[in-house]
Amino acid sequence: MKKEDEKENPAVQYSTNAIEIDCVIFNFQGDILKVLLVKQKDKQGNWGLANDRIKAGETISGTAHNILRKYIGFDNFFLEQLKAFGYPSPSSSQEEISIGYYAMVKKDNDLDKAIFNPDVEWIGINEISGLNDKHKVILDYSLKELRRNICKSAIGFTLLPEKFTLLQVMHLYEEILGIEINKSNFRRKILQMGLVHDANEKEEAVSHRAAKFYSINLKQHEMLAHRELNFNF
Repeated sequence: MKKEDEKENPAVQYSTNAIEIDCVIFNFQGDILKVLLVKQKDKQGNWGLANDRIKAGETISGTAHNILRKYIGFDNFFLEQLKAFGYPSPSSSQEEISIGYYAMVKKDNDLDKAIFNPDVEWIGINEISGLNDKHKVILDYSLKELRRNICKSAIGFTLLPEKFTLLQVMHLYEEILGIEINKSNFRRKILQMGLVHDANEKEEAVSHRAAKFYSINLKQHEMLAHRELNFNF
């Protein structure tokens, strides 16, 4: 390759740059959408997204999976790549690269490892502040993708326990989409779509009328394959 070609080829510029993987990890707790934040290794002790750099011999997806295992402690999660993000390097004139992912973790999984780690905290999506510019951009983009995808597929159910009430499903969609949904219309539409089936169980020890529990009526690969659905409420 000629020298003049090297100047015009961005891939040559980036080839020596370390690539960082940044993961937005969502969890739905107490009707609140939360994100896992990690104390960053800086003098200020700021909080940011779970991340790591790709090490020699590792793949992009392998690094992302390792990040989830490190902070969550198990393999049962939904993980999808967003895109590559460019941002100014604090140490050089070159642009650095981050590849963003977003993940969803069920609230009935064992999250003790993340909860009791002093360098890790689950923060409500509307309470997050102080992120650096790069992490703000990735978080905002992941929220847009999550809102778009839960309206056309069943991946939102990956945030729910194995057995759930229809009210829990409605609160999940209200929280993520930031809208108020008519309860009767929502219940009718969910049942008509055939996405859930009666688990033959009800809530126990509640002060209100006990609600039925349901389970997802799709196999895991069907739920995650972006099967076209209409969740416009």
